[in-house]
Amino acid sequence: MISFFLAKRYLLASRRDAQVGVVALAAFLGLALGVAALVVSLALLAGFQTHVRSRLLAETPHLLVTPAGRDAFHDVDRIGTKLAAVPGVVSVSPIVRGRVWVSMGRDAAPAEIVGREKTKGLVLDVLQARPLGIVPGETVTLVSSRSRLSPLGPVPIVSTLKVTGLAPSATGRRAAEASLPLDEARRLFALGPDGATGYEVFLKDPSRAEAGAAAVIAALGPSVTLTTWEEQNRALVLALRLERFVLFAAVFLIVIVAGLNLAATSAVLAATRARDAAVLSVLGASPKTVEKVFRTAGGCVGMAGTLAGVILGAAVAVLLEKFGLVPLPAQLYGMSHAPFHVDPLDVCAVATLSILWAFVVASVPARTAARQPAVEALRGA
Repeated sequence: MISFFLAKRYLLASRRDAQVGVVALAAFLGLALGVAALVVSLALLAGFQTHVRSRLLAETPHLLVTPAGRDAFHDVDRIGTKLAAVPGVVSVSPIVRGRVWVSMGRDAAPAEIVGREKTKGLVLDVLQARPLGIVPGETVTLVSSRSRLSPLGPVPIVSTLKVTGLAPSATGRRAAEASLPLDEARRLFALGPDGATGYEVFLKDPSRAEAGAAAVIAALGPSVTLTTWEEQNRALVLALRLERFVLFAAVFLIVIVAGLNLAATSAVLAATRARDAAVLSVLGASPKTVEKVFRTAGGCVGMAGTLAGVILGAAVAVLLEKFGLVPLPAQLYGMSHAPFHVDPLDVCAVATLSILWAFVVASVPARTAARQPAVEALRGA
């Protein structure tokens, strides 16, 4: 308590120590602005990552169950029933995935397709439709890699479908993918009326996909292969995590530079209060106690600057998000303004590191002041 009391008294000293106040104010403002900039930057990054994550979870099955050692599932396997009984599973849908040639007129191109229930017509990815000049309403021919027997020998399985729409490229998907009715996909790949190359599983809590995968393996055994939504988008998930680390490290350099002003504050305070430090030593205060006084003074400035920066940064981020003050082209980003999301964990990390750095930089001049001989300080006074 005595260290905090003396530190507070020195920082709020009389007019003769005005230079200490000026240096302390500069350190306070620099640290506050640096912390505020870091909080706003992390809020912007968290907003974008939340948006990307929500799109991934909406477009990607939380678990993808595929057969191990065989081509397809059938009703006799009762995979869908077993998956629906696993705790935490919200929905289970059979799919048929494969590659075909999409042909219109004289042009053709390979394409990845997937058959799903409740899909009507053929929905092409814009990246698939653009090379062939396909627009909604046109009719295209799908040529399967599978064949059927005819009087003339094996012939490819062909289907003619009307393009009902074009879908934007999905977030994080490596290859463009077209959707068509499940029954039509089964016919194209000769899987019969009950075949499926996999099951898409959606969970109540996508963040527990690993636990859900373990529960599915326990229920179905080694006859299936599971892929979580994070594994399906491994490159994008890794890029998002790396982006957060790099941005935090880069912007935190501002806080580091601003925190160096605290060393100047402690040094100026130690120089102007050298006589007081000597008196404390004469009265019996140990060097550690004297060092703690000046370190506490620098730390108090750092704590005040950090608190002000956190409040300012959080307030700015909330206002930017509430009023949409950073507009974006909706056609390009899928949102009308830049999203800001203040993550309490990010704020706690910024505040903790900033305060620790404040005490670290204030320790060096504080230690120097504590080691100064009391006799020389009193003689100089």
